[in-house]
Amino acid sequence: MKKLILLLILFTASLSTVEAQTIDKGFFIEGNIAYGSSRYKNYAIITPVAGYQFNSKWQAGMKVGFETGNLSYTIYTPFVRYNFVHINKLNLFTEAQFSYMSRDVDGGQSSYSEAGLSFGLNYPISRHLKLVGHYLFVGYSGENGKEGASLGGGDFILDANSRRLQLGVQFLF
Repeated sequence: MKKLILLLILFTASLSTVEAQTIDKGFFIEGNIAYGSSRYKNYAIITPVAGYQFNSKWQAGMKVGFETGNLSYTIYTPFVRYNFVHINKLNLFTEAQFSYMSRDVDGGQSSYSEAGLSFGLNYPISRHLKLVGHYLFVGYSGENGKEGASLGGGDFILDANSRRLQLGVQFLF
């Protein structure tokens, strides 16, 4: 019984040591994937991300999203991310972002932009690796023909469409 208690104490101590050894700052790469649907098509959005983590609360970087399918947008998004709630190892964050979307169409180019906040969470699974999830968007959107799960009049929206649900992993150097 004493050996079992000693092993449990050592195991618990090793878990807190692992948590204390997570990297607090450095460069990171991230990969996200999302699924979108409109009345015209279903598509995936693949988004590589590169950035820098300044401390346990702040990150900044650049995303470039690629929609699959015909006439698909390329999405350029600089962002600043702030972890505002920490529950054990789980972090909830908000991300201030500006996105510029463009695609080639017959005889020219189609584009629009967005600026606002998105929300998400991350969970470290090792010293260098985190699982990341994003969902929702609140802010300005110049997209024509807003569809699905979005609220708002004019150009200000709360968007909860499936393409806003992104899942990914982040590797911190």
